[in-house]
Amino acid sequence: MGKSSHIQGTKGAKYSQQLRGVNLEQVLIIAIDAAKLHQKALICNYFGDVIERPFFFSVCESGMQVLLKNIDRAAAAVQAQRIFLGIEATGHYYEDVIREMAKHGYQVQIFNPYSTYEERASALNWCKTDDLDLVAIAHAIKSNKATETRLLDGIQRHLLVLTRARRSEIRKRSVFRMEIRNLMDIIWREYQGYADHSQGKARKIKVFSDFWGKASLFFMEHYPHPSMVLNLGESELRKLSIRHNLKLRKTAIHKLLYVAEQSLSRNLEELRPELMLLKMKLSDLDAFDAKIELLDQEIEKLLLQTDGRLLLTAPGLGVSTSAELYAEMGDVSHFTHAGQLIKKAGTNPIIKQTGGGKGSYRNISKQGNSHLRYVVFLAGRNLCLHNKDLKSFYDRLKTRGKHERSIFIAMGNKMLKIAFAMLRDRAYFASQISSYQITTEINKKLKYNCFISSALQAAA
Repeated sequence: MGKSSHIQGTKGAKYSQQLRGVNLEQVLIIAIDAAKLHQKALICNYFGDVIERPFFFSVCESGMQVLLKNIDRAAAAVQAQRIFLGIEATGHYYEDVIREMAKHGYQVQIFNPYSTYEERASALNWCKTDDLDLVAIAHAIKSNKATETRLLDGIQRHLLVLTRARRSEIRKRSVFRMEIRNLMDIIWREYQGYADHSQGKARKIKVFSDFWGKASLFFMEHYPHPSMVLNLGESELRKLSIRHNLKLRKTAIHKLLYVAEQSLSRNLEELRPELMLLKMKLSDLDAFDAKIELLDQEIEKLLLQTDGRLLLTAPGLGVSTSAELYAEMGDVSHFTHAGQLIKKAGTNPIIKQTGGGKGSYRNISKQGNSHLRYVVFLAGRNLCLHNKDLKSFYDRLKTRGKHERSIFIAMGNKMLKIAFAMLRDRAYFASQISSYQITTEINKKLKYNCFISSALQAAA
């Protein structure tokens, strides 16, 4: 319950205030079921008496007029004093409805699909039809189970779209990288590293420190077979390194020649299909790198135009993580405390307590925004590794025997609280490390833009 005197907290207090003293027969409940083509709506009063039976409408000029006319007719029929609209967050299809209704002065509440699922389950009905969905949404509206009422707009929305696209491209690139590794295993088994059994130990020794570095990619593209490297020899390898700025050390050249000599790879003719596929995959990888580079540039430029740049003052949060966190959190003015953001992420622990006992904390709920939940985990992991101010928190959880992933989530939740306060108060990260400097911290993270300290100071 928190500090509010209402069982639903501040949100419940605001809702009850709108209903108090109003004839409930004059309260309209409008449930909207979003879809790609065929939206459906139901209009009833607070008691559930149907005013307008379920009807279809389209998200276009004429379709929205159908919805608006039915609302006006129902409002006139009951002389409505209050109108509550609700829609389930189905893909991205609900966004157009909310935006169009806002133009006509209507605020549409957004419901987590899990809320409507629970409403159907509470009626012991496991069927799913459009009409049952509408009834479930109507019950959710009456029970005040909405999660949000406004959509992101402006630069923050642009960041939301671009950061999600970047995450998608990175995941696709990861698939390509795994396929390239598999192909190189077939073409040249030892290229990614060879076994060393000297000194009675089994060790893996890498040929290249970074498999996806410039030098490694160059050889995969131009000299992917051991016979090609052997034909070059040490002197030619040195010349290649200088000519293409590969920065190959003498030890790396010797390792490359050693694994080429020791390799039992098939001959070039037998490996023609794999070599062709490798060339294609490397070309696709270049395309993914170029797309991600373009997205990184735009994300950094946009982030510096928002209060989200304040998050860059936190050690451990880079540009992409800060942008994702800022975009997925949404407008913090919509929240009264950071606990609401943690619940939005679904990283709040499930508490089991009864009979006056102490209770216990279980797994996280996972009932919130999956994108925000992922960023919370990612931010928590980065802070555990790179933030000296929060290291004591990490160490304390570690000594209590917490699993590493649980610590990352706990650290991410802590960062949500810090980020909420930073964005609400437009303040920097309060580091206690003597060597910490705000401008230095931000400048080392920026890749494409020059940081102007006065711009951040003006925002804070």
